[in-house]
Amino acid sequence: MGALVGSGDVLKELRRVFGHPESAAYAIAQSKKDLFEGIGVGVGNGQDLVAAYKAAGVNVSAPWESYLLNLSPENVFAIAQARFDGLTRGVAMKVRTHTPGGAHKVVVSPEADGSITIDSPF
Repeated sequence: MGALVGSGDVLKELRRVFGHPESAAYAIAQSKKDLFEGIGVGVGNGQDLVAAYKAAGVNVSAPWESYLLNLSPENVFAIAQARFDGLTRGVAMKVRTHTPGGAHKVVVSPEADGSITIDSPF
């Protein structure tokens, strides 16, 4: 599993689309929320996540796409469900990365302000 190449640009792009519920970019993503809900746990679900991101107006670079395709099906599912939940509730979604350590796991947590944080291994 490689590092999240260009993670600063990726995080900036995710914040552009999912970080501001009042923005036009968020509204486009919100109109595609069902694509995130439809992503299950299984081999190949990374492709579904990439397609959902692209349909939602997220610019997915080749290195980032490779990163997403190499995440475990459980991590992809966690991200997809967090996106669906956030878009359904109309809340901001914050993103962070962490050194993978032993578990190499995506951690989704609610914040006191109602937003959601998605913390991914890089």
